[in-house]
Amino acid sequence: MREISRAEFLAVLTGAAAGAIASGVVGGAPAGADPVAAGPISVLSGATLIDGTGAPPRPDTTIVLAGDRIVAAGGFADLPLPPQVRLVDLTGKFVIPGLWDMHTHVTSAEQFFPPLHVVNGVTGVREMWGDPQTHDLRRRIELGQAFGPRIVIASNIIDGPPGIWPGSEVASTGTEARAAVRRAAQGGADFIKVYSLLSRAALTAIADEANKIGLRFAGHVPNLIPVQEAVDLGQYTIEHMYGMLLSTSSRADELYAEIEADPDGWRANRIRLEQTAAETHSPERAAALIDQMIRHNCWQSPTLVVQQRLMTGRPPGDPDDERLRYLPAYFQQMWQGQAAALPVEQTAVLQRNYAARLRLLATMYEAGVGIVAGTDAGNPFVFPGFALHEELELLVQAGLSPMRTLQAATRDAARCLGMAHLTGTVEPGKFADLVVLDGDPLVSIGNTRRIHAVVCRGQYLAPEDRDRILREVETAAEQVNSAPPPDGPRGGCCG
Repeated sequence: MREISRAEFLAVLTGAAAGAIASGVVGGAPAGADPVAAGPISVLSGATLIDGTGAPPRPDTTIVLAGDRIVAAGGFADLPLPPQVRLVDLTGKFVIPGLWDMHTHVTSAEQFFPPLHVVNGVTGVREMWGDPQTHDLRRRIELGQAFGPRIVIASNIIDGPPGIWPGSEVASTGTEARAAVRRAAQGGADFIKVYSLLSRAALTAIADEANKIGLRFAGHVPNLIPVQEAVDLGQYTIEHMYGMLLSTSSRADELYAEIEADPDGWRANRIRLEQTAAETHSPERAAALIDQMIRHNCWQSPTLVVQQRLMTGRPPGDPDDERLRYLPAYFQQMWQGQAAALPVEQTAVLQRNYAARLRLLATMYEAGVGIVAGTDAGNPFVFPGFALHEELELLVQAGLSPMRTLQAATRDAARCLGMAHLTGTVEPGKFADLVVLDGDPLVSIGNTRRIHAVVCRGQYLAPEDRDRILREVETAAEQVNSAPPPDGPRGGCCG
């Protein structure tokens, strides 16, 4: 992609660039696109741009938005502006690409989760448990009939018998697994979500059938299956680092044999088995698996924030957390009901296992494995939108640089999704999804919390707009009946 010239910039501002954009003269714009016709022109001036590509920050940058697209980003602050153009002075601010949460749930809770994502700068989510309600919501968002982020939607969970979660699809055989994949495709799923109890035969059938119809699969590495096998089959993201400790142990074969001998005992034995795996970590096995993941373009989605919630040994959140006011009473009660304190001895092991995961994640990052930022929002006290900023801070604690951490929720998220031509960086032709910050996130990643404004689908949400949306969400939460709706929410699935 290239920046447009000053002459082209003026042409955009005067509405004369539609032909150039449609013909591809403006770098990166898709053929046929006409952002000038699609909506008003906004000019954001004076900010320092961190465009997500990895390039150094660019002070005093002007960004031009036309409808739902970015049409320019450069040093045009000295040019006159026609009266029909909206000018927003962002001097002293920092602009980054809109953020993606790559592991969310309950997106279909329309009054709560979608707006909370957006006001927190999360302009795109990957919903990891698809259902018809989420597909309907996405359709209405795309038509401008509802408010929310861009959504990439998984299939229904495909699990082995008896199925961990009510409502998931259970596949006992390869034939049933293939049928589940075909149903997911007919339902419009963007990818297949696999889960913990699947057999080797079922996972192999899912991988083969998904490949035949042009879908990828992601999710949990099933309990019985080493990560190496899942990667070879084509799993494109590994969620929660499940299986990573076991698969990089010098005793991996022995540990998996124990799981296979008593698959029903996995949940009871998991903490102990992962402790053994962490204590017998093999750098050689880890290096081989990391190389395999890089070759297969398999991404790691560690969801550190939900893991941290579960290892404290006490209920995973503060019952007086002020963010609870944005959720209806039935949701708060559900979270409180799922929260349970753990014995002290289990907590100590969980914390050591978590530390081992962080060390392994740092090794993966240094070697070049793709890492994306996801939260598992919907699990107890993993708040939609808010939690992504916690995840970014935890990724930095794990050893990622602030730039690479930011990219885990922007450029690399887009690459993982196969959407790098549309989103993830601030470049001409990309979606007009941006976050305006009061502080430099490269100095402290915590500055991503200091949100001044959000641009979602070209709509500029100023501070007063964000405050209004939060008040509306809070009011909606107060007015909702204490009983959940008949069709949901299902809550998180992975904690």
